[in-house]
Amino acid sequence: MENIKKQVELEKRSCNVILKSKLSFRAILVLLFVSVITFSVSAQETEDNYKAFSGHLSLRNMHMWHGYVVTPGVMTATSIEYNSKNSKLTLGLWGGASFDGSYKEYSYYGVYRFTDNFCTEVVSHNNYSSIEDPEIFSYDKMSSPNFVDVALIYFVSEKIPLKLYWGTIIGGNGQDYEEDENGKITDSYSNYVEMKYRLWKKEDFSLSAFAGGAFSFTTEKTFYSERPNFVNIGLTLNRSVEVLSKKIPIELNAIWNPESGKGVLQIDIPLF
Repeated sequence: MENIKKQVELEKRSCNVILKSKLSFRAILVLLFVSVITFSVSAQETEDNYKAFSGHLSLRNMHMWHGYVVTPGVMTATSIEYNSKNSKLTLGLWGGASFDGSYKEYSYYGVYRFTDNFCTEVVSHNNYSSIEDPEIFSYDKMSSPNFVDVALIYFVSEKIPLKLYWGTIIGGNGQDYEEDENGKITDSYSNYVEMKYRLWKKEDFSLSAFAGGAFSFTTEKTFYSERPNFVNIGLTLNRSVEVLSKKIPIELNAIWNPESGKGVLQIDIPLF
C-alpha cells in the first residue's frame, strides 16, 4: 500500500513538471516529429545506406528562369529534399537570396518520375522580394506573390539526346492574367514550352542548345511576354572542374530573350 502511494505521488510530481514546462503542445509535436525523422533516417542508413534527405547549395552570378531575369545580382540557391527509396518521388524546399538583399524567394516543389525518361514537376513559386508584408500561404492573384507551375518533362534517349519540357501556370498571382480596358480580368494560364538538344559530349564536357517559347490559349499576354513569342534561346555548357581532388560540375548558360531584347551569361556553381 505504501509503495502504491509513493508511485502516485511520483506520477503527480511528473505531471506538475510537464504542466509547468514552457514547452507548448505545438513544440512537443515538433520535437516528436524531428525525433521520428531522425530515428527513421538513422535506421534506413544503417540498413542499406539509403539517405532519404539531402541538402544542396549553389552560387550563381544571377538568376534567370524561362528567359525571365528574376534577379541580375549574385545570389545563392539552397534546397532541402526528400527522396523516396525507389527514387520515383522527390519533395523539396527551395530558397533563393541575392547578396544585396533585393531578391528573396521561398518555394516548394515535387517531382514524380514515371520512368527514367519521363516525369512531372509541380512548383509553388513564392518570390516576395518587393512585398513588405507577404502572406506566405496566400494564393490570391491580385495580392499574393505565390503561383503554381505544373510541368511535364521527357528525355528521349542517349542516342537521341533531346529533352522536351512543357510547363503551365495554373494558379496564384505572378501577374498571369490580362486586363482589358473595361477592367475585365482573364487568366492566362501561361504555357512555356522548351526543346533542348545535346550537341556534343566528351568526358566531362557537354554542349547543348535550347529554345523556349511562351503562349496562352486564353489571352494575348503571358507571364513571360506581351504576345506569343520565343523568350529563351541559348547554349548550355556543362563541365567538371577539379578542386581539392573533388570534381565540381559547373553549368554556364548563354541566353537570349527575343521578347525583352536581353542577353545574359548565367553561371551556376554547386558547392555541395
